Amino acid sequence: MTRKQIIAMVRKLIADEQATGYTEGGNLEQPEGTQELENYLNRAVDEYSKRQAENGDIRLMKEAEISDGGNLPEDYLRFCGAMPVKVIVKKVKFYVPSTSPMAIRYLSRLDYVTDYGENDTLPYETDQQIAISALAAIYALNKQELPISQHLMLMGYGVNEPASQE
Repeated sequence: MTRKQIIAMVRKLIADEQATGYTEGGNLEQPEGTQELENYLNRAVDEYSKRQAENGDIRLMKEAEISDGGNLPEDYLRFCGAMPVKVIVKKVKFYVPSTSPMAIRYLSRLDYVTDYGENDTLPYETDQQIAISALAAIYALNKQELPISQHLMLMGYGVNEPASQE
């Protein structure tokens, strides 16, 4: 699926195939239309990736080398297992100082939709495309930022509240 196709899918989900609600224009300073839908898709990628990382989805696993005092990878979400490091605002501090880099495994965020050209194929699997499109549609339909917990519950993204103790 290309970036253009995933935007078309979101438009179909929100019944805006004629691009009347979200026009073809827009830019980063004044997001509207397609640019706004791309922003919702990126937001959906963030939310989907965080949820999948919490569930330990191995499709998000990557390897990298980090240095003492260096930065974590830009797409880093969490380590796979325990690491002998302390993380302070995306900077890594080894517990035992070392000059050699350390190999790590981590769960990463999926690439943003806007990282690709309009006709480039997105690296998402089918289930990821569907979930990201559905989340973006929920965000687009809820432009006023009202609570969307019911929509998220339908997708299985709801938070289970603990039963009250009376």
